[in-house]
Amino acid sequence: MNSHIQNRMLNAAYACMLPIARLLLRAGITYRQFDNVAKRAFVREALTDGDTRGRATNTSRVAVKTGLSRKEVKRVRESIGSVDWAGFGTTTDQSGPPSRVLHAWHVDERFIDEQGHPRILEFQNDVSGFSALVRAVAGDIPPGAVRAELKRAGAIIDQEDGSLQAIKRYYVPGNVDEKAITVMSGMVFPMAAGVAHNSDPLRESEGFIQRFAFSDSLDASMVPTFRHWSRLEATKFIEAMDDWLAEHESEAPAEGGEARTTAGIGVFYYEGPKAETIIQEDSK
Repeated sequence: MNSHIQNRMLNAAYACMLPIARLLLRAGITYRQFDNVAKRAFVREALTDGDTRGRATNTSRVAVKTGLSRKEVKRVRESIGSVDWAGFGTTTDQSGPPSRVLHAWHVDERFIDEQGHPRILEFQNDVSGFSALVRAVAGDIPPGAVRAELKRAGAIIDQEDGSLQAIKRYYVPGNVDEKAITVMSGMVFPMAAGVAHNSDPLRESEGFIQRFAFSDSLDASMVPTFRHWSRLEATKFIEAMDDWLAEHESEAPAEGGEARTTAGIGVFYYEGPKAETIIQEDSK
């Protein structure tokens, strides 16, 4: 049974996961792929906690903390440090049906021409057409659903006779901006890490500042004005912080000199429903 604090933490985590899930889906990442990443994160963080005597955490204790089996923990531990860790511990394709269909369409001899290019496929052909392709790699997923998703992603186009042509090799359903990836690692990560630091009763340094100004009753007509004004003021603030940091950065430390560290401060703007509102609506 979950305690009250655990339920509140899970609800907060759920709300935070919604925009992350939106970004991952837009990039064509499946839940099974994300599950591998989440599992690795749980194991890695559990390993950082020593016991009361300061000893390293062993596999059994990690299994107790995370709820994973000792065998699974061992497999995840062995993956840490691997270059291609996103698909660790599995020999099966973790991508979704659209990705698997496009891959097979470009490599399976049943669906490529003599030059090795993907053939134009009839939709209803159950031997060497699109329906056969979907059934071969996506199981019981309806071919029509896969067709609709690939068309939405701009990966295939219809021919005049109703057949289908692949025009992309990889399935990326949304226009994923590289900036979004940079922001996730450059802003979301340090913000969440700051929360974890501040809530750690055993931390050895003072808490990090985390403040925000928020209103759930702002006059709707004033939102554009606030959006514009806050951008100007936040830009001034960040530029002042950047100037200060630049003045105090050092070159590579000399042998025996002071070590360098990473530190910074960020600003973000939000406009939309509160996390509590989403949680309450989904609980109805």
